Amino acid sequence: MKKQIKTIIPIILFTFLFGFTSCSENEGNNIIPKDIEGSWKVAYYIQNGNKITKTEKPTWPDLNNGEITLVLATENEEEKRIVSGKTVTNNFSGEYTIGTDKEISFSVITTFIAEPEWTQLFALNKVNRFDIIDDNLVLYYDNVSIVLERN
Repeated sequence: MKKQIKTIIPIILFTFLFGFTSCSENEGNNIIPKDIEGSWKVAYYIQNGNKITKTEKPTWPDLNNGEITLVLATENEEEKRIVSGKTVTNNFSGEYTIGTDKEISFSVITTFIAEPEWTQLFALNKVNRFDIIDDNLVLYYDNVSIVLERN
């Protein structure tokens, strides 16, 4: 019986210490998933449960192929998170931050030229959460989900 206890106690202590250390290292840190970085394009939106897609023949195909594109990257010097892209006719660039519990916020500067209807729901300044589902990046705000696929 004493031999079993001597064997079990180190296992319990190891498990407790490993579990405690694992939780405390991640707790409160803003962990940036590497799979969020890269080039993305809007596949579709979901608003109030309705899927909204770009038409097969985009309104303005000569401009950015009628696509909304987004690039998320990290500058190595200061580990600053940068965002850039194009909403069919308008360019944007700026920074983004990721907080705990998949919180995300964007601070962007953009040009203001008339846009096709397809771009109206792409509102980075309103986005407050993200998720990565089946290799798609999903950005959330209010009652809108912006679903992006790798570009």
